[in-house]
Amino acid sequence: MDNPKYSKFIILEVTYKVFNKQDIKAYVMVPKALMSGIYPVLVTFHGGFFTTGSSLYATWFAQWVLDYALQNSAIIVTADYRLIPESNGLDILEDISDFWIWVREELQTHLNRFQPGISADISKVIVHGGSAGGHLALHSGFTQAPGFIRAVIAAYPGMGVDRSDDRPILGAAAIPKSILEDHLKSMVPGKIVTAADPPARMPIALSITQQKRKAEFLGTDEMLFPMKVLEKVDAVPFTFILHGKDDSAVPVDYSIKFADRIKERFGEGKVDLRIRPGEHGFDGEVDVNEPWLQEGLSRVTSLWLGD
Repeated sequence: MDNPKYSKFIILEVTYKVFNKQDIKAYVMVPKALMSGIYPVLVTFHGGFFTTGSSLYATWFAQWVLDYALQNSAIIVTADYRLIPESNGLDILEDISDFWIWVREELQTHLNRFQPGISADISKVIVHGGSAGGHLALHSGFTQAPGFIRAVIAAYPGMGVDRSDDRPILGAAAIPKSILEDHLKSMVPGKIVTAADPPARMPIALSITQQKRKAEFLGTDEMLFPMKVLEKVDAVPFTFILHGKDDSAVPVDYSIKFADRIKERFGEGKVDLRIRPGEHGFDGEVDVNEPWLQEGLSRVTSLWLGD
């Protein structure tokens, strides 16, 4: 929380859920410049192959997201969640659902206690996520009550499926299978993991992906696949997707097919897909004022802040 990247925010830590007597954390990031008043909310979920990462891991927290919140005087709320292989995909979705209940019912109580005078406008909420977090952002947008989430921003979102090709992921060499097997043997039943800052657990994440064992640990329930969820819903919020065309972790074709299906079901105006040069995580240091990003965010902003 002391990282200079977050120097313009007051960061409040909160336990939004307890599982097996183990805390699962969320963080409320209030811009220091805010005076007493009511402010919109930007929720963001971290990535990490559902295996590593944490809410405040600065390397993966895109600078433009922080700047976008500052530009719009928004409160950021970000949550940890159970990670695989100690937990599974439905466990993760349960955490995300419980987190949204906390946002609706407890966020303001927490602000009243620690930042009196600052109010969260729960009628003006958007959600962002990158990679696995993009998956959770899409899931949230599609499964929360219609109209609650005004727009979704999904950066190179994972789709819950194993890749069909064998290209090196992020340039990583093959991880010995023993790395994952040894980790599985060391797991303690009932003990969960909810946060890890890379390089911690990255070899496990890469090994699961390289061995195409995602379904084994994440699960196969239809709710774990955004494309299948998309087929079941009757409405979706506006969705802005950004993806690097050279992505070796989540192929850009996934986002192209997903955006095309949104258009087929709900019309051209419900999605904006921006494909840019770059690898997975290409937007990490992108300036929020880049024209292509501002163009993509313009619709999000109007939906988010409009009456």
